[in-house]
Amino acid sequence: MTILSTPRASGLRAGDLEVTWSRLQSIMDEAAATMIRTAYSVTIRESKDLAVVLFDRKARALAESAIASPSFIGTLPRTLRAFLDVFPADAWQPGDLVITNDPWVGSGHLNDICMATPIHVGGDLVGYAAISAHGPDIGGALYSALSREIYEEGLCIPVCRYAAAGRRNLDIVNFIRANVRVPDKVMGDLEGMANCLGVASAQVSRLASELGVAIYGEITDTIIARSEQAVRRILAESPKGIYQSRVTASGFDMPLLIACAVKVSESGVTVDFTGTAPAQRLGINVPYCYTYAHTAYPLKCVFAPHVPNNHGTLAPFSVIAPKGSILNPSRPAPVSARHLTGQYLSAAVLLALAGWKREAVIAESAVPRPQLVFSGETDEGRRFVEHIFLSSGMGASAKADGHNVLCFPANTTSTPIEIIEALTPLMIESKSLLPDSGGRGRSRGGLGQRFVVRNTSRHPIRLSVLAEMTHRGAQGLEGGEPGRPARIVLDDRPLPGKTVVDFPPNSILQVDAGGGGGFGQPAQRSPASLQADVEMGYTST
Repeated sequence: MTILSTPRASGLRAGDLEVTWSRLQSIMDEAAATMIRTAYSVTIRESKDLAVVLFDRKARALAESAIASPSFIGTLPRTLRAFLDVFPADAWQPGDLVITNDPWVGSGHLNDICMATPIHVGGDLVGYAAISAHGPDIGGALYSALSREIYEEGLCIPVCRYAAAGRRNLDIVNFIRANVRVPDKVMGDLEGMANCLGVASAQVSRLASELGVAIYGEITDTIIARSEQAVRRILAESPKGIYQSRVTASGFDMPLLIACAVKVSESGVTVDFTGTAPAQRLGINVPYCYTYAHTAYPLKCVFAPHVPNNHGTLAPFSVIAPKGSILNPSRPAPVSARHLTGQYLSAAVLLALAGWKREAVIAESAVPRPQLVFSGETDEGRRFVEHIFLSSGMGASAKADGHNVLCFPANTTSTPIEIIEALTPLMIESKSLLPDSGGRGRSRGGLGQRFVVRNTSRHPIRLSVLAEMTHRGAQGLEGGEPGRPARIVLDDRPLPGKTVVDFPPNSILQVDAGGGGGFGQPAQRSPASLQADVEMGYTST
């Protein structure tokens, strides 16, 4: 990264910044790989719904794993600050593990558990490592959008020590085991998180020891400072103004408005969601931490895609979400399916910034994508709770078609069919691209997918559907057409996008994930591209 290589900082040798930054990224990637290798649940092991983030001694985000979910990157700094409010820096010992899943200080809902550990060199605290990951179950009612208050959604773990100086707090362990459907998987994931943080802590400690604590601190300060300087230089050269957009979420009884105003000024970028719908009676509300994360992410993509991501990179960005709105509810508001609202924010920001620089953004993607949760017992009596994420089509850009069936902005991956069928009595009858689902345009929107699954067991399976984009298709830009909306059908009976039902034996569930919006007038698409679309099966005509 050129911003890290010149000019030379006081007290540092040539190349120290570049080499150290590369090593920190590598350490975070190895820590994430440790989590994936040791995870018990499919959501972490296969879908990689996690992030590992390194912080400096001042609790500022410094580096993260390459596969890190953008939502967790944005929420973990707030989580660590909440940890330090309870356990000040001088109270942390080597081997401590602090934990929570409180939605307002964690990542927005109870299913994501956050954990952090200190990093010491001798008696010096040089930083922290933290992880957030989506577990298979947290008790309460089955994970859905139908909760009416936070108390229905499962076990809330307050900020507490999961381990002190390496010794597990058995009271915490026993509380968790007694409140979840699949305790071995949940606890297996927690131990995987502990191992992940152990790898990160040991390797960063070794690196800081090699460099010397003072030099390591100077390097981390410089990385963060130069990242912020780079973003502020970009903003200083950018057009100034206020750019607005309006998107609607499906909601329950009627569509819900998300009003977005992006102000680009000399001092930074402020996104204001004033005018957005009020908090709702069911679990699609979004704690501010998650609102901030999914707003900062598209800002980073547009304004500073090549700047190393850390505290300094995000410092020029601020987010306003009125208290009491669906994007900033008060406890005990239900928030279990907060992603069904929060993931619209990437589209809100990008559509607004189309007025700033159209070539820098994409049309709306078909997100939030459908998610399925299956809970039941196999015919042999083994309990299971499994999540399936069904990626959808991305919006097109001025220069390229949208990607087919890609998870955006959550960055999770699809669980292999063989894994699903091995762990459950589900049989996947088909999983295919959905022709004609992407919005037409000079650039075509990415295709969604069709997923067809059968219950082969002798027993009903409890099914939770968490889907959005059912009331409309993803918006196009510059005359591009919208993509196809999502659709869920059980035995030829349409289901609402947010529901919990029995999935009877031998029944068939079909889920169509939506397609992305197109970019530019369809009449401007080249004849060669139109022919290739038909030949590839992307379109029927």
